[in-house]
Amino acid sequence: MTDRIIGRRTVLAAGAALLGAGGAQAQWAPSRPVRLVVPFAPGGLTDILARALADQLQPRLGQAVVVENRAGAGGNLAAEAVARAEPDGHTLLVATQGIIAINKALFRRLPYDPDADFTPLAFMARQPNLLVASPKIVTAPDLAGLIAMAKAAPQPLAYGSNGVGSFTHLSMELFRMKAGIELVHVPYRGSAPMLADLIGGQIALAMDAVATSMPHVSAGTLKAMAVTSAARAPSLPDIPAIAETVPGYDASPWYGVFGPAAAPAPVLARLEADLRAVLDSPAWAALLEQRQAERVPENREALIRALAVEVPAWREAVKASGATAE
Repeated sequence: MTDRIIGRRTVLAAGAALLGAGGAQAQWAPSRPVRLVVPFAPGGLTDILARALADQLQPRLGQAVVVENRAGAGGNLAAEAVARAEPDGHTLLVATQGIIAINKALFRRLPYDPDADFTPLAFMARQPNLLVASPKIVTAPDLAGLIAMAKAAPQPLAYGSNGVGSFTHLSMELFRMKAGIELVHVPYRGSAPMLADLIGGQIALAMDAVATSMPHVSAGTLKAMAVTSAARAPSLPDIPAIAETVPGYDASPWYGVFGPAAAPAPVLARLEADLRAVLDSPAWAALLEQRQAERVPENREALIRALAVEVPAWREAVKASGATAE
């Protein structure tokens, strides 16, 4: 995240504090339905989280909260719509780091500026992926052994992803760079054919969602090497994090809420407070447990700090991968 954005957030936060202390201005309230714009088709986790958030946010805001799916162009259609919306709190984006931290490096041209056009509001959830290996190829008992195996291999090990420029592709490139190993990328059209080839031994490695890969790990047809989060996942305490062997590695998909830039301080204060109340609720915790995702207790400022670290890291991963998109 650029210094100008962090500086701007500091000013806004200070303004909100002054308003709260002095009581010089009434609390903002929406005057019409609030839109949550989702950059993907219905049915995925981003959409599921957005609809649950809308249901719980509506009674707090006193207005209808509607989910609008705008899929296409790697999330850019939805992002552009929110970036161009009036910054009055009535149009919000449910985004992943693909839109906020990756697309600027991946796409040759964007109709919006991820650094300057959005106001971060809240982390909704994180969901670590699994680094899984084919037992037919990878004989190493742990991640350190896998890295040693990769370094000693006469030919680079092959890994699969959900497609060129996908999160799983770039996550593996980030791992390859930080581990100092050579790997060969094999893109697939989705997780199912990738896992089929991994189980069959056509490729050696992949990163995949816990929900789709763990059943194969439990069946013994795949080997769980590590989770992609910075620390072990509470739901998988016996599986180490990549960062335990490769310091500084963190590639967990996250989901956040953003608004257009230049939102007034009272709008930010009301939205952040109501979002935080929903995200700290038992109902939200139960939803995340059901979906094998993790709660993120930090506030809006934590999202800003996370982006300051992630943006340059993903830029390097995209550069190393050679991936581009139009």
